Amino acid sequence: MHDDHDTDHSQTDLTTNPEDNTNNGDIDIETDILQLTGEELESTYPNNRYFGQVHENFEIPAREEQTVPAEDVLPPKIARNLEFDPWSHQAEALQVLDRGDNVCVATSTSSGKTLVYGLHIARQYLEDPKTRSLIVYPTKALSRDQEQELNEFLRNTLGLDISVGVYDGDTKSEEKSRIRDECNVVITNFVGLNQYLESHHLWADFHSNCSLVVIDEAHMWTGLGGMHVAWILRRAQRIIDYYGGDPQYVLTTATIGNPAEHALALTGEPAAVVDEDGSPRGIRHLVFWDPPMSGDDGLTDDIDSPALSKRPATVEAPEVWAHMCQKNVQSLLFCDSRKLTELSVDRAKRFISDPENRYQGRPDFASYHAGHGKQSRRGTEYQLKDGQLDGVSTTSALEVGINIGGVDGTVLMGYPGSRQSFWQRIGRSGRGTRDALSVFVPSHSTLDQYILQHPEYVLEEDHESAVVDLDNNPVYLQQLNCAAQELPLTRDDAENFGGEERLERAVEYGRRKGDLEGSLEGGVMYAHRDRPQDEISLYSSGGNTFDVRLAGDGSIDHQPIGRDRAYRDYHEGATVLHQGEQYQVVELREDIPQPYISLEKANVSYYTQSQGQVNIYDTVVEDSREVGPFTLNWGYGTVSVHYSTYLKREIGSGDVLELGNETGVPPLEMRTQLCWAETPNNIERAMLNKHSEYHNPECINLPPRLHGYLGGIHAVEHAMIAVSPLELKVDGGDIGGLATNRLPGNPDKSGWFIYDGIEGGLGFSRSIYEHFEDVAQRAHDLIVDCSCGRDEGCPACTMDDRCGNDNRPLYSPAAADVLEHLLADQDVDDLEEHLPETDSEVHPVDDQRPPASIS
Repeated sequence: MHDDHDTDHSQTDLTTNPEDNTNNGDIDIETDILQLTGEELESTYPNNRYFGQVHENFEIPAREEQTVPAEDVLPPKIARNLEFDPWSHQAEALQVLDRGDNVCVATSTSSGKTLVYGLHIARQYLEDPKTRSLIVYPTKALSRDQEQELNEFLRNTLGLDISVGVYDGDTKSEEKSRIRDECNVVITNFVGLNQYLESHHLWADFHSNCSLVVIDEAHMWTGLGGMHVAWILRRAQRIIDYYGGDPQYVLTTATIGNPAEHALALTGEPAAVVDEDGSPRGIRHLVFWDPPMSGDDGLTDDIDSPALSKRPATVEAPEVWAHMCQKNVQSLLFCDSRKLTELSVDRAKRFISDPENRYQGRPDFASYHAGHGKQSRRGTEYQLKDGQLDGVSTTSALEVGINIGGVDGTVLMGYPGSRQSFWQRIGRSGRGTRDALSVFVPSHSTLDQYILQHPEYVLEEDHESAVVDLDNNPVYLQQLNCAAQELPLTRDDAENFGGEERLERAVEYGRRKGDLEGSLEGGVMYAHRDRPQDEISLYSSGGNTFDVRLAGDGSIDHQPIGRDRAYRDYHEGATVLHQGEQYQVVELREDIPQPYISLEKANVSYYTQSQGQVNIYDTVVEDSREVGPFTLNWGYGTVSVHYSTYLKREIGSGDVLELGNETGVPPLEMRTQLCWAETPNNIERAMLNKHSEYHNPECINLPPRLHGYLGGIHAVEHAMIAVSPLELKVDGGDIGGLATNRLPGNPDKSGWFIYDGIEGGLGFSRSIYEHFEDVAQRAHDLIVDCSCGRDEGCPACTMDDRCGNDNRPLYSPAAADVLEHLLADQDVDDLEEHLPETDSEVHPVDDQRPPASIS
């Protein structure tokens, strides 16, 4: 049964004995022992290929299970049929639900979170056979997998006449009415739920008997998607209330830093958090494997550019994976794209067959991704589970929802972007109490290198906090139109729709625009005949959205996207990775009522990245505080971004292949949320003077004596954006920045901005504002600890692929100084030795503060 997309433990196949941790009846004791530890990985690696790559080798101890007698938390009929005792966190969650409260289960991968709501559905049914439950999964594929698992568990294992059905866009028309009318449990996704609320009269019986709403994988819903999901859930609760239902909420989530806050943001209802994990775990060997320098002997002559001379993870990781498989450690290799899964199999085979490596025998490898088709994927799953395959290279497809048996090893080709995903992927090996070997092979990206140098980040510290901000007005107005179309809005809705003042303002705005009619006293209704639900995209904040279609006669399952994302990532010539498949944009059309983007399948060896030039103006301060001697602001501003050019990078190495390709899109202007730091004048003057000797000859439009300081705050801005995903569940691509010598509204000050790259904002800049010291400290550590040793930095510390100024100027020594003053690691009194006697020593007399902004 599904849990955090991991299904292979004693409580997954809920017909097995919990003490049977072999996962497969024909596995004997000898093969059940891990064949390769972290130390043995190092000692057995071919001598001609090992150059000290083991950076760190950790042994995470085993953990014994903690159980509670089934009869203590379940009715006798269920307890008798269950045949095993729940783990302690499952029992605790069931007790919370038994009190009538909501629960958020935030425990590790393979900890049986799905069993919580499966058992609660069962005991609710025993009390009232008419009870109905709604389960919302993040994907259609996961919904189908879980329909089968839940039906098997509830009907066959527990012997209850409970029916489970999937209701989504793939459900046949003749099945839909049966599922609405008969199924005790309805499974869907949020894209579907948004649509089905409009036809609530067809679901009257379901809503009136709805006693449970489950949000599975709740940690996935952050940022823009999280905003939409939060309002969709409020719309759903409003309709359920209308028909007399009274559901509890169960949220399951990977470990995040703020589960209670996140549950409240999504549902509007408080939830008790259960996060003390009672599931068992074997010993895990975790190796941080640093790729060697390029060259046959593992070294390089390019001592001036060490940052660019390491072997790519895309080459190194398949070889580590191949070695583990050859040593009888059945392993998964996680890759970022379908193309890389195929390339990795080829590289692994070449590595094993190289006579210099002296391997005996040839492991069987296969790739796995959604492009293979359902029958092919099921065949690979069976062969992996049955032991016929030694290794599978996969996209995130095997991170989710599929029973793959007793895999003993995992290799991560690069950091997947969050601790939650890091642990979820390596958690695919070592089922139950089995030991496991996991290897992290970092790329040379900023996050990867930070984690390589700071392994305690994934091992010891709190997890990232999920960000859901309901202040985005474009999203709010879209969702309010849907709510008004579904049921008339009244003052009774104010509590769940932003409060009375916000609701009144929104209704007045909607009336003036012609979208709404009526009053909150008598009922506000949607004024048009169309369906506003059709305009909702979980990936757009409103305004004109672009349909994404496939060129020719084919079709593609792709959500509409907003203009900001279209201009940045879907301009003509861009490559797009969708569900692991590679496409190229052949047309972007917006001079018509319904703008669209046309894609065609591609098989190219590069990916594209746009570069934007940024201007910020009309800033409004909503909140302000002091950080050391600096003033930090948060508020709103108008950001103009022109994604005028893009570059092409090789998929395997990340090397730049082409520069200066034109996107053809106009500037994008958005009103969004941002935070910005104001540098105190004395620190600015000292930094200008101290670093005045540095200059970049390519920055001909900047006064040379400004290159050091401006390069410093430019590097700070880059580094803070780069490390922000270490504190928050954010995508660095949804955040932008600007360093400037003249702050808008305060031209006598310099500083740097971090802004949300979506109209109306995402809440990311607000969270960075609240966690500014933590993000700044990580940025400082990133810059100071980077092994590149270059004043201009490198792609692992201060360089950003999307920089509109082509990473010029960047100056790490000034960046470190600025951050140390901000964090109060340097005494302001120490500035005296660097302060100039007069400002004319820093600025030309006739131009005290020349305008200079770099993004």
